[in-house]
Amino acid sequence: LVEYNCSVVLNHTDAAFRLFERAAYIPVFIVGLSFNITALCIFCRLKRWTDMHIYMFNLLAADFLAIIFLPFRILEAFCPIKPSELCTFLLCTQYSNMYSSIFTITAISIHRFIAVRFPFLTKALASKSKMIAISKCIFIWVIIAVICVINQEDLVKEKLETCYDRILAKKLQNHFILLLEILGYLIPVLVVIFCSTQTIYILVRSLRNVQGRDRAERKNIAAVITANMFTFIVCFTPVHIGLLLQFLSDDSGKDFVHVFLDVAEWIAITNCCLDSIGYYFLLKRVNKINKRSH
Repeated sequence: LVEYNCSVVLNHTDAAFRLFERAAYIPVFIVGLSFNITALCIFCRLKRWTDMHIYMFNLLAADFLAIIFLPFRILEAFCPIKPSELCTFLLCTQYSNMYSSIFTITAISIHRFIAVRFPFLTKALASKSKMIAISKCIFIWVIIAVICVINQEDLVKEKLETCYDRILAKKLQNHFILLLEILGYLIPVLVVIFCSTQTIYILVRSLRNVQGRDRAERKNIAAVITANMFTFIVCFTPVHIGLLLQFLSDDSGKDFVHVFLDVAEWIAITNCCLDSIGYYFLLKRVNKINKRSH
């Protein structure tokens, strides 16, 4: 059962931030649920799946996972939930969604780069491409599940102040924070930046060889890839800065770190709810070019 602590007395900072959470998370839930249901309906109508469809469906699954548990976060903004095993589960789900999105977007970036940089290799592996994509997506979820199980001690109720807030004095273990910062963010962001910039460069360089609609489509694809790359950086950088600040800070900076991390988590969850739509439009543009090239 869910237990609440509605009688808690909040200071001015916490009271103001609760108002922000109420105003911020409710629209994310409504818009995110609508967009993800729409995307799910589109996927259900697909007659032929490609490897990119599989990656994007995995991204949609991660987004949907975030959305269906978001009401608990909204409830927390109105009446704090007492730390419990449910909170441990909700935090694991939150981390799972975020890192599944990060790893899937990284996989999409690698896949996209290989497709434009090594087209003959892509054609040679075409018969196995869907199985490779499925294997990668399963591997992503297995890795995330293993990390959650191994590090669940850092998310137990005894280390939580409220359902979604850690007690600042009880730091994440060294290996866990390094895992989140390096494997969960630094390596993916470097891969995404490298693959995206290289893909954009190859597309822009190819413009001299095409005319008309293909030229316009390739420009649009380069623009969407650029937008996706900057969205990834803007949405996932603050939350990892916040986690690092939480690990390094003491009681003197408690209020700042608390507000910074909570806003950063909101930015991250907003991206997780909406990013599949951007990749859907990118896929539509790529499919148009592919159809005209065959």
